[in-house]
Amino acid sequence: MGGQTNEADIAALMDVVRDYCEGMVAGDEKRLSRAFHPRACIVGNDQGELEWQTLEEFIHECQEAAQDAGPVVWQLEDLSIVGDTAAIRLGDQFAGEWFSDDLSLLRIDGTWCIVHKTWYVHPASAQPH
Repeated sequence: MGGQTNEADIAALMDVVRDYCEGMVAGDEKRLSRAFHPRACIVGNDQGELEWQTLEEFIHECQEAAQDAGPVVWQLEDLSIVGDTAAIRLGDQFAGEWFSDDLSLLRIDGTWCIVHKTWYVHPASAQPH
């Protein structure tokens, strides 16, 4: 994209990741809405059952879980940028559980946003301490 460097893309993507992680733990609708495209899907298996959420449903879940939230804990595990697309793998803690989140991002009108999130919750025995 004209004039934008790879370093600028990485910095912009990390801003989205921070809004996502900190917004999720705090149940902050403004930060989550800034991180996600309004039509994003959030998908994973919850105790063997498929969970397919809209952004609104995900925000509501985060707001409910925020009461029991601990500190914001996350780590970048992988990052790939190709043109106007990016894929990020995060490890993060939410509601006392450790997740692997795969985020698909798209640059739309010069701004990065999450268009899809697929998540996996690790068994308690495999979670970092």
